Amino acid sequence: MMLRDLYSQLNAREQRALRWSAAATAAALWLSTAWADPWLLLAVPLSAAGFFVYRARYRNVEPDDDDLDLL
Repeated sequence: MMLRDLYSQLNAREQRALRWSAAATAAALWLSTAWADPWLLLAVPLSAAGFFVYRARYRNVEPDDDDLDLL
């Protein structure tokens, strides 16, 4: 609750600067971690892309009777 009050007291320019600095910090953290292990640089976007492809392909598939868990 305290952080929400602090954020609401900032003006629009300060809020925008805070959001951009948070995004830049996340990017810098990801790139610095990827510097230690370069597979992370590719693993995060590839896994996200794979998830969205899977989701798009099986979006309208109806479950079969044998797919349902019957107790």
